[in-house]
Amino acid sequence: MRGTRRFGWLATAAIAAGLVVGSGPAGAASLFVESRGELSDYAPTTHNATDGATADLWAVAAGGSTTFFLFLSGLDPEAAGTTYGVHVHVGPCVAGAPLTSGPHYNTGGTPSPETEVWLDFTVLPGGYGFAVTTVPFTIEPGDAKSIVVHADPTQAGGSTPGAAGGRQACLPVEF
Repeated sequence: MRGTRRFGWLATAAIAAGLVVGSGPAGAASLFVESRGELSDYAPTTHNATDGATADLWAVAAGGSTTFFLFLSGLDPEAAGTTYGVHVHVGPCVAGAPLTSGPHYNTGGTPSPETEVWLDFTVLPGGYGFAVTTVPFTIEPGDAKSIVVHADPTQAGGSTPGAAGGRQACLPVEF
């Protein structure tokens, strides 16, 4: 129980920090998005660390940038130390149908943390994970519909920047 309380405190602090970002003069025009729930399983016949996990996503947009907070719980504790890539995708979540989530949301150009939302996380002991990132853009309403957990960490360079392996799970998000 102690780890759960610590995780809850961390989540509260991160959200409060994000809300402060949007509370200045640009606060009146800021956008707040929240989604939470059990992850949709893209491979229901195959066990992976996201089976039965839940996620909470908050996005705070202000001044032309957006800060994302992602918290996951119920991950397989056996996966502690493993890193997974997570990205915002343009399509919806449909359990068992990973291609419906479409490609990564990209503002244009080569995939990078400047043109896409990369929320890679490492599974912590106890089956938790979290990621925080700020991107230099906002997502217009309706332009993206999900976040997808991939099997591998995001490749930052090389011949396939932005690649992160197969799609394992998804959380619907109403941007």
